[in-house]
Amino acid sequence: MRERIRKILEDYKSIRLERQDEGYVLFLGEEPATRQAVTIKVLPRLLGEDPQIAQRFQGLSQTIRQLNHPNIASIRQVGEESGLPYIITRAIEKAQPLAAKLNQPWAVDAAADLVMQTGQALEHAYNKGVVHGSLTPENIVVQDNGKVVVTDFGLDELMNLVGSKVQEAGSPFLAPERVAGQTADAPADVYSLAAVLYSLLANRPPQVVKGEVLPPSRFNTDVPEAMDQVVVKALASEPASRYPDVKTFLAALGAVTLVPGKEEGLPVTPGGRCPRCGTENQSGRFCRKCGTRLRQPTRPIPSPPPPARSKLDEPIQITRVDVGHLEVGKGVEMGEVEITQPLQIATGELSAQFPEPAEIPRLDLQALWPSLGDKPLIAMPEPPSMPVIDWAEIAPPMPEVPTMEDFPVSEESD
Repeated sequence: MRERIRKILEDYKSIRLERQDEGYVLFLGEEPATRQAVTIKVLPRLLGEDPQIAQRFQGLSQTIRQLNHPNIASIRQVGEESGLPYIITRAIEKAQPLAAKLNQPWAVDAAADLVMQTGQALEHAYNKGVVHGSLTPENIVVQDNGKVVVTDFGLDELMNLVGSKVQEAGSPFLAPERVAGQTADAPADVYSLAAVLYSLLANRPPQVVKGEVLPPSRFNTDVPEAMDQVVVKALASEPASRYPDVKTFLAALGAVTLVPGKEEGLPVTPGGRCPRCGTENQSGRFCRKCGTRLRQPTRPIPSPPPPARSKLDEPIQITRVDVGHLEVGKGVEMGEVEITQPLQIATGELSAQFPEPAEIPRLDLQALWPSLGDKPLIAMPEPPSMPVIDWAEIAPPMPEVPTMEDFPVSEESD
């Protein structure tokens, strides 16, 4: 067994044992080529020599490798080494399992957004033919930017192939039929997803009294009644009484109108920090890391600038400039024109407050541009005479036209 595990790990660097239980052995390592951190989960039991189990494993490994979704952990490799199965996925950095965040308060809209992201990952896997089967807060990872990533797709079915134990029987996030040992299906994942939402809303696992689920609003008055109905239906003990799949559950959850709670939220500190966990650059209604409801500072609306006012104590002068004009055949007409002329803007007693305008110099245009007198503006040369051509002398003589007498006639023809 150790030799098989060594062969699985030999292609990776910085290997360290992270966890070991009855289900699998977890190693952390690094890809030498890309230097990307990876998680390596090795199942501690062999597939055996049953050809049917080997065929199921090959089909499942191909299906798992086809999963490609932003909310699903990137799967690097699924294989077996001398019958020992393993799954290698890319490690999720700057993130924590949701299980580490269950004891902190969650706003209703933050909890609904997390469940929506998780449900989209489940729905993508269903379309590829993979049921999760063991969804818990342990395999729901929340990154610091609020993005949700779901791990361990296909792991439950692989463990069933080798007979490994998946979860403890008393897990409050597993559907009753899964605890009883039945095969995982879509309604079982609906139950697990609703149990996660219940824990976020009520700050405790689903509470069942005399066979009935207490609505989460019993423990959180911000939860609207319509969301109570959706969550309670998804947590029904009988699979037929739940939503048939995650897509239907998400549609019912998305139709719930979220009403702002009575709590206004904690004010964001300078720099956009969450007052509870200290995460920076907070701009939404709830903290993207801890889910605390936040109250953003109101920004004053800048008043428009006052309209510009004219200054009556400054004289206004309008200058008029005229130039000569050009006409075809006549050249430039010269004339004495006024280049500038001050405009009087005040009369009476007010005009005495303005200084006398400066004297405008007069320009002698004749001196600047002397007259051409009677000389023609443009002297055009006389056109040359056209030669006379006698075409009779140039053209060759035409040949004579033949007549009938030029052709002899035979005597034999009549």
